[in-house]
Amino acid sequence: MNLPDGAAPPGPPAGGPGTAELDVAGCERVLRRNGLPLLLEDHSARRDVFGRSAPFLVVVLLLELTGAVNGGWTWWGNLLAVAGGAVLIAAAYVGLNVLRGRHWSTLPQDVGGPELAFFVLVPAVLPAVFGGEWGAALVTAGGNLLLLGLVWVVVAYGVGSSLWWGLARIVDELGASLVRLVRLLPLLMVFSLVLFYNAEVWQVFSRTGGAAGVILGTFFAGLIVLFVGLRLPTEARNALRAAADGVPGAAALPPLTRSQRFNVAAMIGVSQLLQVLVVSAGMGLFFVALGTLTVTPEVMDLWGIDGQRVLLTFDLSGSPLVVTQTLVRVSVAIATFTGLYYAISVQVDAVYREEFVEGIGEQLREVLATRVRYLGLLGGASASRREAEG
Repeated sequence: MNLPDGAAPPGPPAGGPGTAELDVAGCERVLRRNGLPLLLEDHSARRDVFGRSAPFLVVVLLLELTGAVNGGWTWWGNLLAVAGGAVLIAAAYVGLNVLRGRHWSTLPQDVGGPELAFFVLVPAVLPAVFGGEWGAALVTAGGNLLLLGLVWVVVAYGVGSSLWWGLARIVDELGASLVRLVRLLPLLMVFSLVLFYNAEVWQVFSRTGGAAGVILGTFFAGLIVLFVGLRLPTEARNALRAAADGVPGAAALPPLTRSQRFNVAAMIGVSQLLQVLVVSAGMGLFFVALGTLTVTPEVMDLWGIDGQRVLLTFDLSGSPLVVTQTLVRVSVAIATFTGLYYAISVQVDAVYREEFVEGIGEQLREVLATRVRYLGLLGGASASRREAEG
């Protein structure tokens, strides 16, 4: 525990209304809700990451019973194979309990190395046993291993909670994003409109689809994450320092560990990425509407553009309008470029950085106030135990 020996619970409220009435469990709920589970004392990956994810992992395990299915068998043969797979998984889990000295039907209280190895390896056995498909077995094991890594990142660093918090504040995020967007609008609109009404851009994206489109989108999304992440450590320190000034008792808190600082940075990064997403989505919808009105099939014919599949057709005052696959591809591409431009501009402009720190400050003040209360309660409980033992 990070609280110095002998520390007592704080008396007056340390932050927002209701903070002083929180118990330990309530403080932990506030920290988790704000996407900061690593600020909990005695945080454990076995219990707090994989243990909390156990229901999701069980659902995935049940879905992977389809690994026993073989397309060349009859329906009843596949049904028997799935039932046999379920029996095999159940028997393997019973064996795991016996080897660990537990009752055969014991459900895991936490999820450690043996349980994780079970999740990775046992479902991979099904396609090998029931169909001799060793390649599918390796793919299943590799996929499960990657899934565990993703679960660890999302749950350990509170990415899901940060997204949920951000979505709950989507109106505020939209307002903040639009204010910044308006300031960037002159250059941004010139940049975007020049690209949008460029026949070569339409020709490129009319032929870019499938795997190439996914790779291209992933590349630009990675660039956005990279530019947002470059300043996150500095941004987290500045935001915490600014928030601590408004919270009584925050200056006396023990310093955050490296993993806790990374958790704060990840929470701030998710909030920034959400703003980029809001801007990109808004620009994408704008260009779909603009292209539907102005880049008609006749214009595309003049440019030599194949509109690909028609996704939507409607009538506006007697004029037929269509939304084509190529229009959507171009709009998504321009929206992605706009998001990248916005992310870079926000990172390099000091005015935007200051505004963002002020915007995130309210959340961090609540977090710090809760942490003052939380560590105070834990310190008081520890002191009481020592007095009772003495």
